[in-house]
Amino acid sequence: MEISKEFRFEASHILPRHPGKCSRLHGHSWKLTVSVKGLINETTGFVLDYGYLSAIVKPLIEDLDHRHLGTWYHPMFDNSFTEEAYFVHGLPFDFYPSSENLLIWIADQLEGKLAWSQLELEETCTSKAILTYKDYEAEKYRQRSGSIDRKKPKELLQTDEEKQVVEAGIQSRKEED
Repeated sequence: MEISKEFRFEASHILPRHPGKCSRLHGHSWKLTVSVKGLINETTGFVLDYGYLSAIVKPLIEDLDHRHLGTWYHPMFDNSFTEEAYFVHGLPFDFYPSSENLLIWIADQLEGKLAWSQLELEETCTSKAILTYKDYEAEKYRQRSGSIDRKKPKELLQTDEEKQVVEAGIQSRKEED
């Protein structure tokens, strides 16, 4: 059985490499869904107590809430905003705050604290990133190998069709602006 709990936080970010309006400072009402798979404990009747799940995840949510994800640096300007009170502690200064990268970072923070099965991060009500534990392990393997192309697990390879979908998405974002 799988159980899930939702957590919400507000945070801003800048995606300077994005071809559209997301390259400007903006914020989101983020929603993180944490799922845990397991057997129902015969004594408690739970897979996992939701209170325990909250106790593990809420401190992380509090660190993310009303903060800026990543840096204020933008390559077109010779400046960066470094006020510590606005940033998430533990997030690298050069962190590129896409939903995908943020989800991997969240998974890293939960590693060893919670045996999660899936994480979902909604940036908007129509856009979310989903990370299964299997995909997380594959991503960590890719990062350890030091190269995106070297020894890349098969499940991370993009087909030509997937590449076309990505290109179409980038093109539609450009047309929206």
